[in-house]
Amino acid sequence: MNNFNFKTSLLTLAILLPTSAAYAETSKESLKKQLTEIQTRLAQLEESKKPAADTSETSINFYGSLRPTFGVTSSDTEDSWDVGDALSRIGIAAEHKLSNGMTGFAKGEFKVQIQGDAHFGDARKAYVGIKGNFGSIAIGKQDTTQFAIIAGPVDIFNRSASPLAYDDVSPFRQQEMVSYRKSFGNLDFRIEGQFKGESDLEGSDLVNGGVKYTGESFTLAAAYLTKDLTGTDENTVGFSASKSFGNWYVAAAYQDVDRGGNSQDINTIDLVGAYRINDSYKLKAGYSLFSDDLMPTDSNEVTRFNTTLEWQGSPDYRLFVEFQNNNFEDDNAKDNNQLIVGMRYNFDYNF
Repeated sequence: MNNFNFKTSLLTLAILLPTSAAYAETSKESLKKQLTEIQTRLAQLEESKKPAADTSETSINFYGSLRPTFGVTSSDTEDSWDVGDALSRIGIAAEHKLSNGMTGFAKGEFKVQIQGDAHFGDARKAYVGIKGNFGSIAIGKQDTTQFAIIAGPVDIFNRSASPLAYDDVSPFRQQEMVSYRKSFGNLDFRIEGQFKGESDLEGSDLVNGGVKYTGESFTLAAAYLTKDLTGTDENTVGFSASKSFGNWYVAAAYQDVDRGGNSQDINTIDLVGAYRINDSYKLKAGYSLFSDDLMPTDSNEVTRFNTTLEWQGSPDYRLFVEFQNNNFEDDNAKDNNQLIVGMRYNFDYNF
């Protein structure tokens, strides 16, 4: 009987030993697997503690300026009252740092036409570019050199047109342009060309280039523009200067437009000044002359005087009252006086 029990125990042990060994082997593999998972998880946790890299490197600027006006234009025969707009706009600009040290940039700026049906209007600017140590290159609708460095210094009034000469003779902003800009210390170089595929001209339709020197509280600039027209070319030379001293600012601009003679040549002169009376009030004045070679009966020659008083409630908000006299060479043209009041609200947010 005892022998039987002993044999039975041996048989049971023989059966269980392989099972136990298999179980032990399985447990060992399971432990290895769990240990590997723990190590992986710890590595992930350590990685998550590291500061995250900024993959966007993008800055965005949302800005605008709303400029409604109300006033009267009086001539010898009639008075005309009107709500106007002094170039209101809304825009968005962005810059993106590239891995090679350069920066990509873009801007879209659009009219807000407060007068009329107050619609969201045409594009003032729309371009994309890249910049670096080599300068900057951009493609799209953008400022011309003639506007930026010749008209810019005398562009101090709250108007969409005169007394600034560039409104009469020079391109403001142009579409379908390719531009290059480069600064050499205090000297800025600019050049751009317009390429309109729908025109019959070969090459560029317009080329505008110039230089601007910025010193201590003064600027000097010169520019040259050539434009292909039907039957002839239009060539414009422009110069400008500005100076700030104390509470005073003065600027002047001159342009000579050569349209191949035939009594079509034009000269313009603009003189402007501003005096800051105190922290809230500023007085502005301007003189503008547009002259041509036409006979008085056909001439568009006009002399303009402007006086403006501004109340600047803050850097972003101002009220103004403005008087302008327009005196035409042609006796059949209606000389007139304009008196307008207006408001200007600017906003600028960076993200």
